[in-house]
Amino acid sequence: MVKGNWALFEEDFWSINTILQSLIQSSSSKSVMLIDKTGQLISSIGEPPGFDVTSFSSLAAADFAANQQLADMVKETDFSTLVHQGQNESMYLSMIANRVILVILFDRTTSLGLVRLKARRGGEELLTVLNKLFDKLQYKNEDLSATTLGAEFTAEAESEIDSLFKE
Repeated sequence: MVKGNWALFEEDFWSINTILQSLIQSSSSKSVMLIDKTGQLISSIGEPPGFDVTSFSSLAAADFAANQQLADMVKETDFSTLVHQGQNESMYLSMIANRVILVILFDRTTSLGLVRLKARRGGEELLTVLNKLFDKLQYKNEDLSATTLGAEFTAEAESEIDSLFKE
């Protein structure tokens, strides 16, 4: 079962934002977001993206759900990192603690290698903060690793996708 509604305490919020701020500066990225596995935006740092962040968050969560199915097909446990590289704009997505997605948006002025390196370090720091938060919220013993997101999430994600491609 995926836990969709969880609290974020002020000290955890500031700890997370400090890590994200450091990550955006050290990786020379444009924007960094933290999204929960259900598609809810937790935090965003940096240059505001030129798109609907709510739709993006839902699609990023759906991207990981789809890639979990692909991983199963090729007998992998998961694909915890996704990269979408364009000619001018790219994104690096990483699952942290099987609950939260770290998204880094970057352009040609930085390299994927630098983003990967800084994301790995930032992800480790975020994992520490998130584990403490989940312990506070008593999620430690809950089963949060299921890959099925439920009919409600699927319907919502399909609706978001449809709305993005309407003519």
